[in-house]
Amino acid sequence: MSVIISALHDWHPGERAIQRKLGYADAIRDHWSIIGSYMAEQHRIFHTSNLPFVPLTTIDEAGRPWASVVSGSNGAIGFIKSPDAQTLSVLARLWDGDPLLDTIRTWMNLKEREDATSERFLTAGLGIEFSTRRRNKFAGRIHDVQQVTESDYQIDLAITEALGNCPKYINIRKFVPNPQTQPTVAFQNRDLAPEERLPDEVLDFILQADTAFIASIYRSEKETANEYPSHAGMNARSGLPGFIRVRPSDGRTVVIPDYSGNRFVSSLGNIESSGLAGLAIVSFTTGDVLYLTGIAKNHVGPAALRLMARHASLTTIQVTGYTLVRDALPVRQQQGTSVERSPYSPKIKYLVEETESEIIGSEGRMAYLEEGVQLSLNLAMFKFKVTTQPGERGINIRPGQAIVLDFMDWLGPPSYRHMADSSPESINDDRVRTWTVSSAHEGQNVTWFELTMRKMPGGAVTGPLFDMLRRQSSGQLGKPVKFNSRVWAGVVGVTGDFSLSPDKPNVIWAAGGIGITPFLAMLRALQERGSAAEGNILLVLATREPEVMLRMIKPALEKMSLAIKVKLEIFTNDCKFDVETIGSSSTVVTVHQERVGPTYWATVSKDKDVFICGPNGFGDSVVNALQVAGVQPSQIHREGFY
Repeated sequence: MSVIISALHDWHPGERAIQRKLGYADAIRDHWSIIGSYMAEQHRIFHTSNLPFVPLTTIDEAGRPWASVVSGSNGAIGFIKSPDAQTLSVLARLWDGDPLLDTIRTWMNLKEREDATSERFLTAGLGIEFSTRRRNKFAGRIHDVQQVTESDYQIDLAITEALGNCPKYINIRKFVPNPQTQPTVAFQNRDLAPEERLPDEVLDFILQADTAFIASIYRSEKETANEYPSHAGMNARSGLPGFIRVRPSDGRTVVIPDYSGNRFVSSLGNIESSGLAGLAIVSFTTGDVLYLTGIAKNHVGPAALRLMARHASLTTIQVTGYTLVRDALPVRQQQGTSVERSPYSPKIKYLVEETESEIIGSEGRMAYLEEGVQLSLNLAMFKFKVTTQPGERGINIRPGQAIVLDFMDWLGPPSYRHMADSSPESINDDRVRTWTVSSAHEGQNVTWFELTMRKMPGGAVTGPLFDMLRRQSSGQLGKPVKFNSRVWAGVVGVTGDFSLSPDKPNVIWAAGGIGITPFLAMLRALQERGSAAEGNILLVLATREPEVMLRMIKPALEKMSLAIKVKLEIFTNDCKFDVETIGSSSTVVTVHQERVGPTYWATVSKDKDVFICGPNGFGDSVVNALQVAGVQPSQIHREGFY
């Protein structure tokens, strides 16, 4: 494995400032070191083999950053080459209105190039494979330009920074080439007067967006240029359509909520330092591209809440220049395909000055807490009912999938704190949580669901839920408690490919502790299939609470079809545990008073698919042991641990 040679010496002053405001400084103090000074081999392959377009940052003659969106002439993958680990060579089709074209023309004019500032040719890019949510960033500068045709340019980029990046909010799309374009500038004003507003068509374009590419720049001070060199930045912001707002009061200030991510906040750090940013917004159905640049500012805590209720971190861009080009990008979302929304995107939050802010929470599906049962000191089952508005279609949950819930309306936003070293994520907590559904709803329109969850230390959501349950149940284990809908959450979506096949299962399930929840749903679904169901399952359960886990599993096992053979292997250090009798002749239970390790995994079948759910350490050890034992990687399926 190659060693990362960091491109940086430290976070620059702007990054450190915003990290302190958000409470991240200590948590990511040394994370700058993972930003490489060259592209890893897999990044080079990714950029050259996976991308039909790439957003690039460019800097105009006034020093303002703009975001361009670059593709080849035919919109196909392969317009980028990488002759070495510090070079990307882009064969780009550019059109009038594209801010990058102005930069390229300046480069082509030798006198203008020599007169330009050193920052003029800085650039940064973000490769996103929208079908998989993979993304990788790079930054550097334009090294050379050759004009190939009237509209095509060979642009060589010298790469000085490279980083894999957080894909949490990307909306999945399938793209196809659309080479027959006729780019036309529809609206343009590169220098707005103070009282000017954006045209209504431009405002509508912004408010319909679910993706934007954000360009930024850090300009070093002369005395710190060696330690913190000037550089450009490029990033993406994604959410539900309408997540980007525009202040009605001036018709030109764009407001972008900051969702929790990897906490590097490099783009916000650049903005904190320079006070500038650019945006590019693309219609992937028409190829229209909107370019914006302006004066940018980060708002944290009370300053943010004064602009957008219940969201404690956001960025504003007061637009000073814009261009809207119709039918520009030679790439389109394939006709007949739909957008797969990220399940992590919070619902739309409106600005305080928008009238819609009065009806937040009145739309879409809601989940209301009906019942809870305390299973152990820090383990409980919560049952929710689902309500939908008229005309809203119901939800489907395959056994093993997870549901994403937004508790912001119930809990409210986190109170502002300048620092929170013990829990930095709490400052920007969006109250969105994901849990595997432990009830079974195979082939049903879901009207209720159950979550089996563990109380997290300091948990902003699990803490209040468990506290309410404890008070109502007086601490009695196993006592159902009714809640009368006093707790509610917005249903953001359903996620996960880790689910039960409709066919006869012949599998190994490996569960670490609360990682039993997807398999609990699968067992219940198999039980509900009735006497015709068949299958062969090895369930390996590693737990400190075998009695509690067995009580959850037992009802489904006892009602299971005799044609479903279940072998349950329980690994525990609880020496007092004595397995209860399972009232089914098709289930065999074995208890091991030890940890599950490589010796055991060497004995399992090499012909079955293996499904793993549990904490990271548990999952890593199981995967490693299985591969050593000869199980192929294609047979191993691992669930994110919620």
